[in-house]
Amino acid sequence: MKTFKTACPLDCFDVCSIQIDMKEDRVSCVRGDDQDPITKGFLCKKGRNLLERLSHKKRVTAPLKKVEGQWTTISWQKAIEEIGNALLAIKDHHGSNALIHYSESGHGGLLKSIDTAFFNSYGGVTTPKGSLCWGAGIEAQTLDFGDVLGHDPHDHLHAKTILIWGRNPSFTNVHLIPFLKEAQSKGTKLVVIDPVKTATASFADYYYQVKPEADGHLAMAMAKIILQQKKYDASFIKNYCKGFEDFKEFIDNLQLQQLIEATGLTKKEVYELTALYSQHKPSCIILGYGLQRYKRGGNNIRFIDALGALTGNIGLAGGGVNYANKSITKYIDWHYIKNNPLPSPTFKRPLFSKYVLEENKGKIQGIVVTKSNVVLQLPDTQKAIEAFSSIPFKVVIDHFITDTAELADYILPCTGIYEEEDFIFSSMWHSYFTYTEKIMSPPPNVKHEFEIFHLLAQHMKMKDFLRDYSHPKQYLETALAPLLKHLGCELETIKGKRIKLETQDIPWQDKQFATTSGKFEFISTQEDLLQENNIEDPRYPLQFLTLHPKASLHSQHFIDVERNRLPEAFVNENTLRKWNLEEGQEAMLVSPNGKLKIRLLLDEGIGENIVVSYEGWWLKNQGVNHLTPEGISDIGNQAIYNNCRCKIIPI
Repeated sequence: MKTFKTACPLDCFDVCSIQIDMKEDRVSCVRGDDQDPITKGFLCKKGRNLLERLSHKKRVTAPLKKVEGQWTTISWQKAIEEIGNALLAIKDHHGSNALIHYSESGHGGLLKSIDTAFFNSYGGVTTPKGSLCWGAGIEAQTLDFGDVLGHDPHDHLHAKTILIWGRNPSFTNVHLIPFLKEAQSKGTKLVVIDPVKTATASFADYYYQVKPEADGHLAMAMAKIILQQKKYDASFIKNYCKGFEDFKEFIDNLQLQQLIEATGLTKKEVYELTALYSQHKPSCIILGYGLQRYKRGGNNIRFIDALGALTGNIGLAGGGVNYANKSITKYIDWHYIKNNPLPSPTFKRPLFSKYVLEENKGKIQGIVVTKSNVVLQLPDTQKAIEAFSSIPFKVVIDHFITDTAELADYILPCTGIYEEEDFIFSSMWHSYFTYTEKIMSPPPNVKHEFEIFHLLAQHMKMKDFLRDYSHPKQYLETALAPLLKHLGCELETIKGKRIKLETQDIPWQDKQFATTSGKFEFISTQEDLLQENNIEDPRYPLQFLTLHPKASLHSQHFIDVERNRLPEAFVNENTLRKWNLEEGQEAMLVSPNGKLKIRLLLDEGIGENIVVSYEGWWLKNQGVNHLTPEGISDIGNQAIYNNCRCKIIPI
């Protein structure tokens, strides 16, 4: 029996430490690392299913080429030759910018980022900027703090009040739950703010059912009360903040009752929440990503950040406004990973379809997709399919024939975790990382992306790429040189180990912010920040929210969902009655963008006139993005999935 230490590569807050027991070259046990202070010996279903994905009967285990609409197995030599020749032809006849490289976060390791170096060596290609997931919040905190850093999970135990705002860690961040419950056992008040009474809200001390997209209005109302009651931290504001006077003038001119009405909460609830946060210091805010998937999503986050600064809950134990934690990223050589990128065109990621079909109609000649199921993840599915299908040459690297891969010309099968070494880390929550070992061999015809792009580079005679990115170990040693210098060790020293980056567990404790001014910068106020939330359309009176499921990371665990199974949509009893519907009934959700056939289920934790469904369903079962609109947020080029209005048509 031999035990290996590895980590989960999914795009998740937890990035769990995993122990694998091997017996006679077979995995005998997959379990959480009981020595890890984050994982604490247990895994969620997503982590437990990683091994199942590798051995799945539908896994692609040889290169595939589409011939007359049918998939045909071809050799690696033939695939590399044909793909390499096509890439060279695109570059020679149309320029390298006629090729799109679309990559996402389907794998959280570093080594698969070799794709970026390859395409910049190729000559620079068109790439997306912005985010489908978290970009508005990242930009918001960068503007306010200068960087995006989070408190160590153990520091939450020092808080007297914890606000879980727009986040459901019971589903999306399960290893945060023990910290929350331990804090509660010590007297910490746990508060949940969400349009849906989630599993996390069920054990909170207080729950406030805010209206969708009204989070910024709630934060402004709280700020106004704090200012009126003079509960703000004058010393922190004077010494460490910029823009307070303008912010205060803006808030002073707002009508409190108008703000409260926009939230859907009562006056009593808003005052109670404000007192919990401002008068029981230190208070901690833990943010989710749903509340910034709106047109004004970035400003929602900025007004919440302002609450932390107003009350002086920044830079102290038990405080903070926690959105993400990019502490490890500054110890990675991104210049090397990106391979001296040339000035090349970019497009706003959520507007991929518009870019291909309208802004550059007929100009994009090829696309290579890595770590992404793009047509399923983009808003407005039908338009995304049309845009992707319009591109003449399409290659997807993946484990399965996803909805995106099904539309491609070639599918190249790649290795997965346990079959490769990699550097796995989190930029969302904690500051632990793992240099994972290769534990088992992949199927004979499956290759790591590093080898795939090396074979292409050899065929295409890309000598500089082959020289500078010669071997996975050299790649990791160079990319991680700043981290290894910080640790004072060699790469091999950290192999197979789970290590915590020794950095500030309490961000901004020295009150030296990373902004240009060196201070926390309050949101600059604009009149359009007060525009009405989610302007209602009588044709589409319901708000459609798409949440993350408990057992899947986006579409990665929906491989075997039955074709005849409909996605579920959840509403409360009042909504069901208004529309003369019954629980279990099949119905059609209709938005300005499309239709989605669903089965209605009852959930009294959902607010009025709201329909909730869980994202990730493959197109064989339809998918929630048939309904969601194309568009971007105020800052951060973020998708606005939650600005989706719909109606229900009974079947």
